[in-house]
Amino acid sequence: MLRWPVPESFRTQLAVVCAASLAVSGLSGILIRDVIAQAESRLLAEARRQCETACGELALQYRERTAWGQDTLQDLPLEAQDLSLRGVTQTVLRSYEGLVGGFYRAEGHGVIGLAAAPGARAHLGARELEIIGSAVRLADGAPAVVTSAQGGDLIVAVATQVERGQAAWVIKRVGSAAGPTGWPRRLWYGALAFSALLGIAAVAGIWLALRAGIARIAAGLRRLEEDFDYRLPPIGGEFGEIARAVNRMAERRRLLEAELRRQDRLAALGKVVAGVAHEIRNPLNSLRLTLELLERRWKRGAATGGEIREALGEIERLDGILARLLAFGRPASAERRPQDVAALARQAAAMVQEQAQRKGVTVVPPPVGGELVAEVDGAQIVQVMLNLLLNAIQASPEGGVVEIRAERCGERVCLSVTDHGPGIPEEIRPHIFDPFFTTRPEGSGLGLAVSREIVTAHGGALELDPGPDGTTFRVVLPAGRQ
Repeated sequence: MLRWPVPESFRTQLAVVCAASLAVSGLSGILIRDVIAQAESRLLAEARRQCETACGELALQYRERTAWGQDTLQDLPLEAQDLSLRGVTQTVLRSYEGLVGGFYRAEGHGVIGLAAAPGARAHLGARELEIIGSAVRLADGAPAVVTSAQGGDLIVAVATQVERGQAAWVIKRVGSAAGPTGWPRRLWYGALAFSALLGIAAVAGIWLALRAGIARIAAGLRRLEEDFDYRLPPIGGEFGEIARAVNRMAERRRLLEAELRRQDRLAALGKVVAGVAHEIRNPLNSLRLTLELLERRWKRGAATGGEIREALGEIERLDGILARLLAFGRPASAERRPQDVAALARQAAAMVQEQAQRKGVTVVPPPVGGELVAEVDGAQIVQVMLNLLLNAIQASPEGGVVEIRAERCGERVCLSVTDHGPGIPEEIRPHIFDPFFTTRPEGSGLGLAVSREIVTAHGGALELDPGPDGTTFRVVLPAGRQ
């Protein structure tokens, strides 16, 4: 199974999306907490206000009740006090919701007159009794408020002194998020956490699907680079549209390449035919004229061997053109062995001395000594050097110099031919190695093309180095064993 590296951009996007989801969830949690905290604060303030009001009324009712009799309630038996005060408490708390109230005697009797408002539970636990006792002890001349937490709920207790050793009190339980009455907050938090996890899971799923789809598309494109006939397999979803578009593009590319290859073959064939026709037409015209002249002289009885020699010369010229054409299309098999390429260059320099002398050009061969050995076919390398030297002599002005250098170029050997002629115009440099391209009327346009084929077959390269005052062609060959 192909595994493709995940682009860093995808990892970054996933991290950003997850971080954003967590940040949004965290911010939502903070906002929910603040909203619920504010609601609890309002509920707590409202509970405190109710308790203070109810406690004040209890104290007022107690004082009015004691003002009717000659003795205080404390002089009555405990059962009578409890029954009387319970009636007072019930009367006061009837107008309130969720409150529990009563009175407290400090002489060891504790809570008396206990009653509850509608909807409230009249039973008090140990913790609630402890909170009431704390509020009573703090109520010294002024109402005291005590707030405490129990079982996840908040308890508000208010006590006020009604006479020495006795106080009225009211208590109310307010639900919080952690208690039984705080389920809305827990529900919100749970839903928020679930939605955050669901969002992250959805993002991760989308990211994995994108990664798998991109990996399949990338694998298909990599395969297409090596096999133009390959087509991407069907893929579901949006990536399927991309795969089908890639397949259509590949099919269109195959058809275009087939058409381009056909046109290239036709263009190459037309170029070869035009070049061959151009090269053969001149010798054929000359041969026809020579034979017509020979016929007229033969009819007059004045024929000589000169016309026949001219005709044979044109035939040899045609044969040479065809030989060079065959050498370009199918280079002769090389018989290579380690040879001194500097000596081969000197051999080629000696073979062009006559052409150089006729034009007044001096050919300077490489000095003797310091062998440069390469595994080559000597005859073919001499042919390459002959082509380069004849071109250099043709390009040199009268009295010019053509220099041949033989040197080592790193792990290779180099033979260079430099002339000091006008140079090759920049616009025709890309075409000088093209077959049948020539700027001389008498040239065939095959010399440089054949030379490059020979050097390339030897594992080397034929390079052009145009200079400001001439041209250098460099033959680079792999160095052989010394």
